[in-house]
Amino acid sequence: MGVDKLINELGKDLAGYATDRRFSRELRLDEASELATFVHERVDKAVDDRAVTIARSGKTIACARGCNGCCEEPIMVFRPEAARVALWLSLPENADARASFVAAYPAWNAAIGDTVAKLSELYETDQTNFNEHHVNAWRKSVLCAFNRTGECTVYPVRPTVCRTGHALETNNNCSGTAEGNAQRATFVPLDNFVERTRILMLATHHAMRGTRGRPEALPHAVHAMLQP
Repeated sequence: MGVDKLINELGKDLAGYATDRRFSRELRLDEASELATFVHERVDKAVDDRAVTIARSGKTIACARGCNGCCEEPIMVFRPEAARVALWLSLPENADARASFVAAYPAWNAAIGDTVAKLSELYETDQTNFNEHHVNAWRKSVLCAFNRTGECTVYPVRPTVCRTGHALETNNNCSGTAEGNAQRATFVPLDNFVERTRILMLATHHAMRGTRGRPEALPHAVHAMLQP
């Protein structure tokens, strides 16, 4: 099933598939990955448009290669985005990135503990406590299992949250332990698009038989998908 056809199928009752209706079959990893790619390509275009708007305003984006503040946040995703990462890591040319992740995963898993399980539980039931718990988890400064020597090993297939989370002017406050708050870049067309596609990602997550209404930590989800 092509991505356009899949979106049309889900679109017949997107709200239902995103909540309590069961899709007619379980989606394969490659189908879900294609949908995530479709979304990411459009997110990237909107991010580029945002950068132009920010530059015209006289401000600058502070993020640069080797800046790892956001990599210490728990990255919670729905399964389509994890599927894209897992399939990319399964390609022979990405064997080094896969080996790096597999080696880093046990230490990350031990350090993160039950933090991400709690985030998954709170996602739809208690958004206020979800945000507070997310900040507290960020303050643990547990570096993402996909980060190696300061760089993202899955950068081409990183999830939406990693594509859109940029700070303005300075990255001095891009840490869970910073005294101040980073000034986040905003752009209404991009923010609206991400919000609209969230329900599509959630419906696809359910069609992959993911737990209803609960995102998963990216390293957990990818590690499970890489198992035989």
